[in-house]
Amino acid sequence: MGTLYEFPVERRPPACGPAQEVADALRRAVDATVGVEASFETREVAALALTNEATRLFLRDDLMAIADRHGEQVAVDGVLYQRHEPGTVRYFTLCGALDLDRWTYREVGVRNGATIVPLDLDAGLVERSTPALGFRIALGYAKDHMRSCEEDMTADHRSPPSRSTLERIAKAIGTDARQAAPRIEPRLRRAEGVPAGTVAISLGLDRTSVPMEESLPAGDAATTRRQPRRTPYERTPPGPVTVNYRMAYVGTLAFHDANGDELGTRCYTAPAHACPTTQVVAPLMADLRHALRQAPALTVGIIQDGAPELWTLLAAPISAEPLVTTCYRAIDRYHLNERLAEVLRSIEPDVAARGARLSHWNARLDQDDKAIYRIRATVRKISADAVTRNDRTLFLTLDPHLTYLENHAHLMRYARLRAVGLPVGSGVTEGACKSVIGMRTNGSGQRWRPEGLEAVLTLRAVHQSDRLPRFWANFARAYRKEVTRCA
Repeated sequence: MGTLYEFPVERRPPACGPAQEVADALRRAVDATVGVEASFETREVAALALTNEATRLFLRDDLMAIADRHGEQVAVDGVLYQRHEPGTVRYFTLCGALDLDRWTYREVGVRNGATIVPLDLDAGLVERSTPALGFRIALGYAKDHMRSCEEDMTADHRSPPSRSTLERIAKAIGTDARQAAPRIEPRLRRAEGVPAGTVAISLGLDRTSVPMEESLPAGDAATTRRQPRRTPYERTPPGPVTVNYRMAYVGTLAFHDANGDELGTRCYTAPAHACPTTQVVAPLMADLRHALRQAPALTVGIIQDGAPELWTLLAAPISAEPLVTTCYRAIDRYHLNERLAEVLRSIEPDVAARGARLSHWNARLDQDDKAIYRIRATVRKISADAVTRNDRTLFLTLDPHLTYLENHAHLMRYARLRAVGLPVGSGVTEGACKSVIGMRTNGSGQRWRPEGLEAVLTLRAVHQSDRLPRFWANFARAYRKEVTRCA
């Protein structure tokens, strides 16, 4: 039997300061609420509930103090405003709702002009939510639907507003973020460096489908069924709609190490109705210029599928960029392999032999840029033999793949890509189609209007680019103004 060793327990000296005072007060409150004999789980839940309520009351008192210090007149950005109407309005925090008395103000000398709420501007409130809740909603909207956001906050023992309120705030934040992005992105860019170990940068564009809800002309039958209502509409019922899948754009700029592995990625999106040149290509080129100013020796490459319209979008700006002296261009290796596999399937019945030959072709492609031309010659000869034998079926099977190789062989020289640290596949861009757009917009039952899609994709792309906290720090400033009491 082993020897039992006893180690002395080192007790830390009791902490002091404001946090310890709050902890001591909380312990007394928990003892009074659930008792000292309650289980740890019960006491933890009670502590979280009490701290939530204490924080809610603290925020209420702070906001009331801000509202009370505004006099009959205030100046906002040098413009004078006069008290207009009092009112009690509900505001939202992570810890619950607050009903606050505050005044609206109207610009002095302007009859029936727009009103402002100095409390909102002074405290930097975001759509009547506190800044911390605003960021949490923006993060939740970027990651998933608001039902998930509500569940997460509830599981964290927070007290979120209703799901409809979360949705309203999220859409408003996303819409404002879309408008603010061209102003904020350059600031974020200036503070970013090239990741350590980067030797190459790859760019890519792609498209993926998004279900869009579109109105139909009056009298047309709806193609989607609405849920039957238990109560009649109090207002005019919505018109008929249809759901059509439209192609949204995604663009990526990725940093790669000497092995072609990804070190960091920037993502941009544009819905089908928007301009991909301004919303995707322009910011990608700005990211590229910023990186090349820091590290001019970086290799630049474009790796994507063979869609000519996507190549056209990138070709002109890359050619016009003076910092890009050499740009490698390549068709994604996966798309080539799909076609080569189809070719082999049509001529080689043995599965093992087929796999061995495809592996041999891939090994040659990794080692020699001329390998693709030899593979093309092989397919060309097989196709010619099919014509000679009058094998129309084989010829028709091979013809589109041979045409693809004839048109794009110059974009399939993969050995040189590996040598300069570029990937041979467009996995970063293909993955962005799924992670940035598909996973967020193609859930069961989801369908989008243009304004809602723009809002969510803006925040989603910023989040997937690891920029959301810094974006928010710049973005939230727009909600806060300097409010000065004048009378």
